[in-house]
Amino acid sequence: MTAEEDLTTAAADHRGRAAQRRRQQCRLIAACSTIAVLTGGVAATLVFSETGRPTSVIATTMTAPPTAVVLPDQGPFTVATTKVAQLRVYRQPNAAAAVLATLPGKTTYQSTTTLLTDPDLPSPPSDWVPVTVPLRKPNETKGWVQASDVTLSQTSYAIDISLSQHTLVLRIAGHPLLSTRIIIGAPKSPTPTGRFFLTDPINCNTMAVPGYPLVQCSPVYGAFAIGTSGLSDALDSFDGTIPQIALHGTNLPASQLGTDQSNGCVRMPNDVIIQIAKLTPLLGMPVMITA
Repeated sequence: MTAEEDLTTAAADHRGRAAQRRRQQCRLIAACSTIAVLTGGVAATLVFSETGRPTSVIATTMTAPPTAVVLPDQGPFTVATTKVAQLRVYRQPNAAAAVLATLPGKTTYQSTTTLLTDPDLPSPPSDWVPVTVPLRKPNETKGWVQASDVTLSQTSYAIDISLSQHTLVLRIAGHPLLSTRIIIGAPKSPTPTGRFFLTDPINCNTMAVPGYPLVQCSPVYGAFAIGTSGLSDALDSFDGTIPQIALHGTNLPASQLGTDQSNGCVRMPNDVIIQIAKLTPLLGMPVMITA
């Protein structure tokens, strides 16, 4: 059985056990073949925190899911998608409070601005939503948006990354669907820890996942890249812009998986990042990075 078939079977088993509400919110798309379709395309230069020279690309496959370990936070997770051209994030749930950030309705890579809600903040008034502010230092800055400015939805997908084990695990409702070895940040530019979320899925150089923007990338990014809400703690800028942390493929041989050599991004086999990119919903999916 292939890794893709394993992934589909695991999702089907979970759907059979879950309650009807969760089945509707958290269905795994068969064989990961259906994606969220975004309108329009862009021509841009990738500026996530990576650099490198081309090397030979080799075919790799996903590892089998590990023994099931349920995370304490199983979801579902609530995400907030902007409905306005400029989304204001406030320091307190009050329109008279200071504005922490004003976010455009579209990200640099033309994804609809989508935030992960923050369960650690106190229960908000009904007309306010607690969120984590993306691409702002310090990472995991908390704020509030007006409920009328966003649409709320839920996902049970989550990505769990262990830096010490050099592993990435994709989960649904806390249960593992796939895992892979990864490359993480070098000692001088370590991958930050924290609770982040996915913001910017893009195709690199070829249309590996139709429906997402096609961007001219350095070969170091492999076939696909997904920007996160996190910034490098070690770098103040990268290639003239913000040092955004991304999950992406690689042009390095499989023997390099499990090493520390990136500028903070998380590199993985190309077939794995493509499988993740085909999931829906994708934007706002939580990414938990632990030491």
